[in-house]
Amino acid sequence: MSDLKKTEEKTVKLVVFLSDDERTQFKIACARSKTSMSQKAKELILSWIESEESESS
Repeated sequence: MSDLKKTEEKTVKLVVFLSDDERTQFKIACARSKTSMSQKAKELILSWIESEESESS
């Protein structure tokens, strides 16, 4: 076995509260972009974290 072991990142569930209309709009926008709501939310969160970190520097 190789010394380099593949490490798996633990994933956790995040609950976001939106109105029914907001959720529908988000779902439609994701479908148009051919991405999942989960993937888009992750992308938006990581982008926001990156901008917050660059502002703090």
